[in-house]
Amino acid sequence: MTSIVIGVVVVIVLIFVIVSSITSKKAQKVEQQKRKKVVKEEIKNYLSKSQNIKNVKLEYEKVYARKGVEYKYRDVFDVVVQIFEAKTNKLITTTAYEVEGITTKTAKNSYTTAWQVNDELNLDETKKRIAIAEKKIKLTRQEKIVLKKEEKIKALDHKNQVKQELKVLKEEKKEQKKEINSSVEIDKAIKSTTVKFIPRRNK
Repeated sequence: MTSIVIGVVVVIVLIFVIVSSITSKKAQKVEQQKRKKVVKEEIKNYLSKSQNIKNVKLEYEKVYARKGVEYKYRDVFDVVVQIFEAKTNKLITTTAYEVEGITTKTAKNSYTTAWQVNDELNLDETKKRIAIAEKKIKLTRQEKIVLKKEEKIKALDHKNQVKQELKVLKEEKKEQKKEINSSVEIDKAIKSTTVKFIPRRNK
């Protein structure tokens, strides 16, 4: 009897785990499709603003998440897309972009990610970089040393950029605080110099 109960419990647990896994995978797939759609729209907006290219259809050729020290706290992707004419479905060109997802906290346990196109990239260099990262191209010892040096320089540049941005933000906050304090002092001065009107009765 006990073994039957244990068996039933095990089956229920297994069913729960399988259902949870399927549900989680479906949710991830839906989220991924949603993200791809948003990124496509961002690239279209970028094309419209920077090159006045409109009414086009985009297809992903390759999406690669960058790795390395400088991308530890950043979601940066190399995105290679094919651009087609919307009406004729004719291939216009293939281009590469640096796309970044900026995540911000909206509530206690809720986050939202805004996607932006940072820049258009050199297509050949991007494809080569992805191929190297995926180990489809073998590098010589010397090339690996050069690549590591370049990555270190990029990481240092990004670190300095973040420092500079934080410095600017601190200065802006400082100025805002000064303006608020100045406004409060002016209000106090106005209040202290204002004579209260007391009506007098005629005798």
